[in-house]
Amino acid sequence: MTRTLLLPRWVYLGKGEVASGRAVLVEDSRITAIVPAGQEIDAQRVELPGQLLLPGLMNMHTHVGAGPVGRAVSEDYQLPPGMPFYVPLSRLWRFAYNERFREAFRAVLRWDTLAMMATGTTMIFNHASTDFEGYLGIAAELGVRSYTGPTIPLDVTHRLGQLEAGAAHRPDQVAASGQQAELDAITALFEAWDRSNGDRIRLVLGPAAVHTDDFSVLTGVAEAARRLGGCLVTTHLCQAPAELAETDRKYGKTPLRVLEDAGLANERMIAAHGTYLPDADRELAARSGLTIVHCASRKAKEAIVSPFVSFADSGIRTALGTDGFSADMVTELKLAATLGKIATGQTHRPTAAQVLDAATADAARSLGRDDLGVIRDGALADLVGIDLGESLISPVFDPVQSLVYYSGGHSVRFQMINGTVTIRDGELVGVDMTAARRSAEAVLEEIWRLAIDEGLLAEVLGA
Repeated sequence: MTRTLLLPRWVYLGKGEVASGRAVLVEDSRITAIVPAGQEIDAQRVELPGQLLLPGLMNMHTHVGAGPVGRAVSEDYQLPPGMPFYVPLSRLWRFAYNERFREAFRAVLRWDTLAMMATGTTMIFNHASTDFEGYLGIAAELGVRSYTGPTIPLDVTHRLGQLEAGAAHRPDQVAASGQQAELDAITALFEAWDRSNGDRIRLVLGPAAVHTDDFSVLTGVAEAARRLGGCLVTTHLCQAPAELAETDRKYGKTPLRVLEDAGLANERMIAAHGTYLPDADRELAARSGLTIVHCASRKAKEAIVSPFVSFADSGIRTALGTDGFSADMVTELKLAATLGKIATGQTHRPTAAQVLDAATADAARSLGRDDLGVIRDGALADLVGIDLGESLISPVFDPVQSLVYYSGGHSVRFQMINGTVTIRDGELVGVDMTAARRSAEAVLEEIWRLAIDEGLLAEVLGA
């Protein structure tokens, strides 16, 4: 048995409560005690001076690999009203995800995963946009905890649409039979991968959205989830006005009502965004037990402040994610808090503790896990140490407010996943980050060059 005694300056106990003068004992993969820091215990001592020890941060919605491809390509593009931020980038993503780059692109998947880990994420909920099996291998290699499944259908243009003469056009080009084939392929992988790597990897089912998936596929997902033991399902919900309009044309209903008809509006549903969820659907969302994942940085790119605080007020469970472009969940806490205040028009809501809990304990409840997202006896040892002694943060009056409003992913100094130390003294253990970055750069610089040569970014770049 491996016994490790962690000695931070503060320990976060949830709901804003912080303890000082405490140490956390980890035995193998689990926390076994919180004890006075001065207590003599036979264990390897790990000093974490000036650090706040947190439960590991959970990124509850992202698309690993998507962010590095599109980051800083169209940030200042003038979007027409209601157009999602991703539409101008869909041609570039489709090009990058092409089979010709498959092996090389794994360097980008690996780099994006490393960036999330380096900035405090211990659990990645990856709604995979490309090379799902490649990501599984990377997650297993790096030891990160992950809930993951490919987007159904995987074709990025079918899901997102594309920019044509300044407007969004979404061609339906993956027939129901093709979508069903993709569903069958992912369910076939459950036996090999679900609960693998010491139960750090769990598979989920991921229909893209109500308006992009055939209804027979949505009901097929619901049936498959039951057959697979009640696995989680994730989708995009009410993230853009066009989604609601197209769903209304197809079904005469809102997206959530279609999910209800398909048997997917339940506690196993992790729904990204919910930005345009109709007020009339809030009672159903709360009653169903689903989770809405708020992605503050992603929505800000569309000049939108998501109403996630009002979701919580309506009794809807909420969690936080980055949706790909940012890898930094610590900065996401800050944006969720500050943009949340703009949305409420109140300086006291949401609090720093509320957004921190949304990324830890509340996220764990969304997963149906009482052994994650908390620091207590018996919980799995997914932990992060944030250095609050930096010049831009210290001195510290309230550690939680200092963390949320003044730190960032650069402040992560320690990380443990499943009892294994993955960051020590601010560096990922056993990882050559310089080599990983150079590999990803080489791949993306080639993809960008070719994409520009082929005119795929002409409208975005004004070329």
